Amino acid sequence: MPATIKANDYTIKIRRGLIERLGIEILRLAEELEHEILLITDENVSELFLQQVIMNFKECPKPEGTQLRICELLVNPNETAKNFKALSTLLEKISELGLSEKCIIVALGGSVVCDIAGFAANVYMGGVRLVLVPTTIVAMIESSVNCSASLNLHTGKNLAGMSCTPSLVLCDIDCLKTLSPDEYKSGIAEALKTAICSGEKLFKIFERGIVDENLEKVIEYCIKFKAENNLYAKIGYTIGEALEILSNYEIQHGLAVATGLAIIARAGEKLDWCSHETSTRIINSLHKNNLPITCQGFTPSEITRAVLNVHKTSGGNIELAVLAGIGEPGTKAIKADELESIISLGMN
Repeated sequence: MPATIKANDYTIKIRRGLIERLGIEILRLAEELEHEILLITDENVSELFLQQVIMNFKECPKPEGTQLRICELLVNPNETAKNFKALSTLLEKISELGLSEKCIIVALGGSVVCDIAGFAANVYMGGVRLVLVPTTIVAMIESSVNCSASLNLHTGKNLAGMSCTPSLVLCDIDCLKTLSPDEYKSGIAEALKTAICSGEKLFKIFERGIVDENLEKVIEYCIKFKAENNLYAKIGYTIGEALEILSNYEIQHGLAVATGLAIIARAGEKLDWCSHETSTRIINSLHKNNLPITCQGFTPSEITRAVLNVHKTSGGNIELAVLAGIGEPGTKAIKADELESIISLGMN
């Protein structure tokens, strides 16, 4: 069922067919009759939706006298290209288009597009309006409620960031039909991570393996939970992020997080952070949803070094997200020299 969620000072709409009415939804944001719309997307999404979106803007009902200028720019969708060099190039192109401070930037794509477009919207002309149109599950349940935009540095992922509140977020569930199997599974893994933190109601959907037929509801629940719990624990994220970096981002974000979840669940049981039942339920839910439960190709030592390269220690400790039970996330201060043995426990 369609859903409208209030998050901070903006609205998130979740429904099917939104891509076909973007013009109507977005032009409501501006009271003036002159509109400048900049569509930022990537080459893959452009082929799927860009011309449809442009035609929708042109053909949607508008007040008499409306003047509409639509521009489009493409960015690289790869995680390795989400950096300040790409941002600088994008900002120069926006400037060359001569767009004013009244323009609306529309990010149409996955998490990389949403991040780099969000960064650009926040700094161009001191800040312009931003609309997010996420086209992947990961972007829908992460970018829509983060209220931030992040870029990667040479030393790690998302180390440069800023507050970035959109004017509107539009999630069209029908867009997810275009995802590759790995992109889809990556999103399911991200949703499962949220379910583990949120509690039994959402988690049981994954435990029963009935996510596909409840996808709209799952995305709604994930967004609502994150909108209401800004400090939710990122179970599996720290190790998953290390796996992404070690693979040069060839491992999809969600699939790396799924592996991190499995490692933390196994280690948690052996260290009495969680029960055998909790660990088993997490591993089984990963398996039930065709997500990875083992780590291949990297050693505990390599993963540890990657983690410590990104996450600075405080007093020799690193904060690790852990789980006492379903819906009971928390953190533990782990000594840096103990991290490798913990990861080893989770891998065996």
